[in-house]
Amino acid sequence: MIELEKQKIIEVVLYILNKVGGMDYYHLFKILYFANQRSLVEWGQLMITDKFCALPHGPVPTELYNAIKGQKSVIPNMKNDINVVDYYLLPKRDSDTDYLSDYDMEVLDECISKYGKMSFTELERTSHTDCWEKARSRKGNHVIYPGDIARDGGASEQLVEYINDSIEFNETFGN
Repeated sequence: MIELEKQKIIEVVLYILNKVGGMDYYHLFKILYFANQRSLVEWGQLMITDKFCALPHGPVPTELYNAIKGQKSVIPNMKNDINVVDYYLLPKRDSDTDYLSDYDMEVLDECISKYGKMSFTELERTSHTDCWEKARSRKGNHVIYPGDIARDGGASEQLVEYINDSIEFNETFGN
């Protein structure tokens, strides 16, 4: 993950936290997941490049989760910007919206509105989709592939193929 991608994750998280005054990371993760899904379906690209894994209670952005838990992560400086109190996250500063497009902010606002007030049970049920089930059933690695996330969001097979090819290209040639 390049520095710009790491910083964008932090700025997106700060944007969400500042909008709501702080939230638990379970809700944050689901907002990020559904915002990423919408970006994939509408633009064929990820809003944030963190890999989502299918954990028991739903999709979780792996590197962000590791950073929040204080484990080794590719997002090492997050603690300078976000205060973690048990399962609750509070912003230490405003988001630098230069890292976000107008589209990003619009989608995030809509996802905050739709998913931010759902109960744990509602979010769990909403995020346990076909791609989550598929990733959970794989042995070892439970990464949810972006193409599968897009497919669950209603993307055509042609768009799913484009997404998969783009990600493979970026991973092969280092962005």
